[in-house]
Amino acid sequence: MSVSIGGVQIPGVIARIVEDNKQIAEQALNEIINKHKDDPARIVKEIQQPSPFSQFLDIKI
Repeated sequence: MSVSIGGVQIPGVIARIVEDNKQIAEQALNEIINKHKDDPARIVKEIQQPSPFSQFLDIKI
């Protein structure tokens, strides 16, 4: 087994690791996308939540 990365052929075990990592990353990304597709109201609520760091940005005079 070999895989081409940037035009360079990578053989054997390294190719398998690259393919596995690519599949894992694609699966994780698809899960995130599907989670937000399934519950768009949740993402709106998350966006509207105040940041825990906002207290550090308050300027008192």
